[in-house]
Amino acid sequence: MRGAGAVAAVFVLALSACSQDGRNYAVPGDLCGVAVDSDLLSPLLPDGEKLTQRSYDAGATSPRCRVSVDDRLVLYVSNDLVPPDTDPLKTQDRGLQRLGHPAPADVGAAARVADRGALAVADCATEDGRKRVATLVQLEREFPEDTAQRRKDLTRLLRGYLPKAMGALGCKPV
Repeated sequence: MRGAGAVAAVFVLALSACSQDGRNYAVPGDLCGVAVDSDLLSPLLPDGEKLTQRSYDAGATSPRCRVSVDDRLVLYVSNDLVPPDTDPLKTQDRGLQRLGHPAPADVGAAARVADRGALAVADCATEDGRKRVATLVQLEREFPEDTAQRRKDLTRLLRGYLPKAMGALGCKPV
């Protein structure tokens, strides 16, 4: 019986450790209605009790979404279909600078990852002809605290999310 009591004590400690880790919500398998591996999203989400996603439309080709934890904005995502001759990296240069030290990233046709966000661009075809999609993921908090790790996490998320976001916009890679 002594062994069973020790196992039960370890089990109780393990359960209490899980509830004390600070994340009491499930990480979703989608980001703004677009399927994404929760393992890609999880590192960018802080501890808390409740996660909510609020999508809104800035036009048929410009979906937006805000992700909050405990009613505090933590992540902003936008997707835009733009004409093929538009360079979102140039038009968003100031915004990327504000996000902190943007550097090239290997995502889509072109991308920049910054300390608190990332922007990727990919060429595609829609029913209306050739377009470009620009996907921005912006963090409202410096989480995780390690900037280099945060940049890696942003790049991985964007790499997994961009192709699926394109599909949701009816945009096929070219």
